[in-house]
Amino acid sequence: MALKGIGSKCSVVRGIGASQRLAQGVSSFRMMGATRTMKIASAHAVNDGRQVDIEFVDKTAYRFHTAWIKDAHPNLTGSDYYRKSAKTFFEDQYMAERVEPFEDGSKLQVWFKNCSIDNDVTEEYFSDWLKAFAPFVGSPLNEASKNSAKMAATGLPGTGSLLDDIYKNRKPWGSELQMPTFDGQEMLKDEDMQIDFLERMMDPGCAVIRNIGKPDGFGHTEAGIPMEEFLGKIIGRLNQHPARATRFGVVHTQSRGELAGADYDHKNPLSMHTDHSVYHGTPGYLQFMYQAQGSVHSRVCDGLAVAEYMKQHHPEDYHLLTTVQLTHSQRNCIYAKNGAYRRDAPDVEGAIFELVHTHPVLTLDKDGHLEKVVQSETKRGISALPFDIYDRYMEAYRRWTNLLEEERFKCEFDWPEHSVIVMNNWRVLHGRATVPPNTQRVMVFGYIMKSIYENRHRLLKQRQAERRNPDINDRWLTRLPNQVLTHLVQ
Repeated sequence: MALKGIGSKCSVVRGIGASQRLAQGVSSFRMMGATRTMKIASAHAVNDGRQVDIEFVDKTAYRFHTAWIKDAHPNLTGSDYYRKSAKTFFEDQYMAERVEPFEDGSKLQVWFKNCSIDNDVTEEYFSDWLKAFAPFVGSPLNEASKNSAKMAATGLPGTGSLLDDIYKNRKPWGSELQMPTFDGQEMLKDEDMQIDFLERMMDPGCAVIRNIGKPDGFGHTEAGIPMEEFLGKIIGRLNQHPARATRFGVVHTQSRGELAGADYDHKNPLSMHTDHSVYHGTPGYLQFMYQAQGSVHSRVCDGLAVAEYMKQHHPEDYHLLTTVQLTHSQRNCIYAKNGAYRRDAPDVEGAIFELVHTHPVLTLDKDGHLEKVVQSETKRGISALPFDIYDRYMEAYRRWTNLLEEERFKCEFDWPEHSVIVMNNWRVLHGRATVPPNTQRVMVFGYIMKSIYENRHRLLKQRQAERRNPDINDRWLTRLPNQVLTHLVQ
């Protein structure tokens, strides 16, 4: 059922994501000027060689600082991608003696001089690479160039991400979502599939990966090994828990799970929630849950869809949820000081620690996009809500939590043994899985932080671009700001 007022139906299946994702960034890409095979029409040194004017075949033209051109060349770095010298580059005063396009304008040669002939050097640059940087570092020389100039006087607004275009164009979904599904063994062999999977983690924010391997046992140290090893090859290392010996947690069936707390007791109802609500900053960006034993049925909810619905139909409630600070807090008593679960080490002293996180339920970024959902009723602390807004805020909060449980906002899916459900924990909420009668279930969970995820995607996109155009290789694609790199790896 399509959800009125929150966007069109999101139907996703494995294998069609790359072209769709590319289309989302087409308008901004065209504004920048397509960099692929963007040749140079003319170039010459100006102002006694202190700057270089470059005109491209699309009629855009920019003035570059000669010092920037020299400083940006990858020959200044070694095989480890560090600069070869710690000496400040700008102690040297390089001028451009001559510049010349060659190879039909696909490259630019620059003759640099630096006071003495012994310091003269000649470098070559790719036209596509210069074109990608031009709107950011160049001074536009005509109206066509001014239209594509991207830099404010203060420079880039921050680190950014190659996933920003997808993030800004996310589509809400509900019960109609077709869960993206991948084969784990095929993914290990296919970096393009890994890119597709990582982009699905931004939109729609969830996927199932089947066939990732069978554990050798179901204890708390071995049950999660297949998931940990698989993710280490696809994304990176799981976050380390502050007390647990392993990077993953293990939940057994009800008889043992209830000893670990309310969240793990399958007799206890568990409403739609995100994880790491009690950790300041919510470090678990991607969440992984692996069915080590048993097949179940489960459900997820799109926090973006519910937030958009509230924004449209209950704007005052939405304002409260995005501005008023709520507290989640917990005293964690689950683990022993040797890193084991206390249920498995009753004679070992407990590794007890406190956690507290005060935040809006819905965090918006500087442009008003929903950045993060933090929701967990079982871990909701005692919030210091101002007297005058308490009743009104709790009314908004109740509406929010009730909407999260409505069937139209939930996607149900089968979760087979030896598969992992992956969720964007800043967007997608999950509830209690339905376990068939007499099923022995062992579920493993773990998390990866946002920077690990984004930088793995960055590396895979660089490698993909190198396969398409081996000339612009790793030496040219590393060390670039994400905003520039985006236009070289499209």
